Amino acid sequence: MTPKNGLWLKVVHKYDFEIMQDMAVHYSKPRGFVGRSICYAIMFGEKRYGHIVGGSATKFLPGRVVAGSLNNGVNNIFFHITPNGKYPVRNFMQKVLRLYRKTVERDWFEKYRNIVLWHESLVEPPRIGECYIRDGWEMVGKTKGFTCKRVSGREKNGMSGKRVWDTKNLRPKLVFIKFI
Repeated sequence: MTPKNGLWLKVVHKYDFEIMQDMAVHYSKPRGFVGRSICYAIMFGEKRYGHIVGGSATKFLPGRVVAGSLNNGVNNIFFHITPNGKYPVRNFMQKVLRLYRKTVERDWFEKYRNIVLWHESLVEPPRIGECYIRDGWEMVGKTKGFTCKRVSGREKNGMSGKRVWDTKNLRPKLVFIKFI
């Protein structure tokens, strides 16, 4: 059942055509989502305004002190809105974040059987994370900016794919946290 009017989130597959289109025009140009994730289309009535994705918490983040395990945190790993003219309601982005947090907490427990205790997000400057601040998130640190990719081969511990760290093109990100 879909609402005829109002804001709602629709679960989509991580390789859905429309989410791939949003990823291609997003400033960070992600190539996909690794680990646990739940992807949503941001809907207002029958119109799609973008996508938001909850994923596995990041292993090491400066400034983050949390209770529980990493399985109890959800990282807002992708958030893209295309207003197509203007937003349908005032404070649209904050309303999306509020609905996302409530929805992903429920869906994360249903899918992975972990209770969500906190949310986190990484924002690449010059963006300042204004929508997160307006939603009550706290900036707790800044990453060093290393990016990691996997290439063919084996790591010493037997895992497939060697991790290669890019230390030349540092892209530090602001770390935002929202506790429940």
